[in-house]
Amino acid sequence: MRRFVIAAAALAILATGTFVIGRAVPADNEQAAKEADRAFIANLGKGDQKAIGSVLDRRFAWTDTDGKTRNRRETLKDFSALASASQGDTDVQAHFYGRLFTVRGSHDNARFLRVFVKRRHGWKAFMVLETPVAASGAPASVEQAAGAGDCDNPCRTVPYVPKSAMDKDILAAWQKTKMLEWKPDAAQWASFIADEFMIINNTTMRDKEQRVAIAKRQQDAETGAPGDPVVAMRIYDFGTNSAVMISEHTPYRGGKPYTNVRIWVLRDNRWQLALSQQVAIQSATPVAAVVSKQ
Repeated sequence: MRRFVIAAAALAILATGTFVIGRAVPADNEQAAKEADRAFIANLGKGDQKAIGSVLDRRFAWTDTDGKTRNRRETLKDFSALASASQGDTDVQAHFYGRLFTVRGSHDNARFLRVFVKRRHGWKAFMVLETPVAASGAPASVEQAAGAGDCDNPCRTVPYVPKSAMDKDILAAWQKTKMLEWKPDAAQWASFIADEFMIINNTTMRDKEQRVAIAKRQQDAETGAPGDPVVAMRIYDFGTNSAVMISEHTPYRGGKPYTNVRIWVLRDNRWQLALSQQVAIQSATPVAAVVSKQ
């Protein structure tokens, strides 16, 4: 009889997809991810450092509006700064990608991005990125003539070796977008871009429609420019359909180097860029613009 009860319980667990160790684990991963974010913000508001520490992924990183990046240990050491910067969220939008969950919006004069990932023991905070809200009248990007300078890095080579076939495919997709920005082709470029796409940096914030319109103007005028060279890159895979690409760049047109976070999703049998957010590293020495050799 005892064996029958145990077997029945096991079948019930398999049927529901829920396993219980002391407490119920939500079967709905998207709901669980949302709850993890709400608890994260609530515990920051309460100043509960212990609770926050328990949900920070071992690879957690926080990059603030000055472009300073802290790892997990450094974040907990400077816990009050993170708590202070994470209040009053507005314009919040969330996207669920299986084992990856993103939340972005505005707070404290910054555009924030929070990334949560599904680990064996539940949802963990993987990163927090903050970009200053662009000042009114900030200078727009300068368009340069197509071919005015080469695009070896990042269009053809980067200082990064993919560790898996998935990473290789993601890198290839990204480098293709760089080629299509250098030699503009709006329609092809758009095929690599998810519908919810946003690009956020220190001077601008644009959605897919706005960015495609720029690409069309560049294509018609035969203007474009090489992408910003990559200094360092890493891709983190979550499941088989989502990934986070983190890279550091030196701006082709000159200025402060910056950190860029990109969210990738496998959709319609191709990798698509869902979000690109960057922040300038204020402590870095500005670099000069690349001078064309032509």
